[in-house]
Amino acid sequence: MASSHASTISIIEVPTVDEVLWFLPMAQRKTQENIDTLAKFIASALLEEEDSRSTIVLHRSFPEERQRQHKHLIYSMARLLVEMIACREKNEKDLQKVIEESISMEKACMKPIEQLMENGETSKNS
Repeated sequence: MASSHASTISIIEVPTVDEVLWFLPMAQRKTQENIDTLAKFIASALLEEEDSRSTIVLHRSFPEERQRQHKHLIYSMARLLVEMIACREKNEKDLQKVIEESISMEKACMKPIEQLMENGETSKNS
């Protein structure tokens, strides 16, 4: 079983520097897209959280009778707000980790390329 796996791996060719240089800008664009997505996600989530907070605060200005009538809705909204914040924070951390890993991989790809370019090599056959 291990030999089958090893033979499959040996079939995969090592990319040339030119291929990596062609691929790297696409990887960088994808990383930037992830960063933009994270920024939009955070902005949207923060607006939703603020809307929920405002609704809860607004409810406190209602007459006491009305506050009692809608108490269960406000408690539900408060619990939902806590869940929204926790979810946003978790997703933010997860996406941030993906972005950091992408940047690390880009940097790892660039080191050998920079060394090869310093030596005047531009492909694996050079």
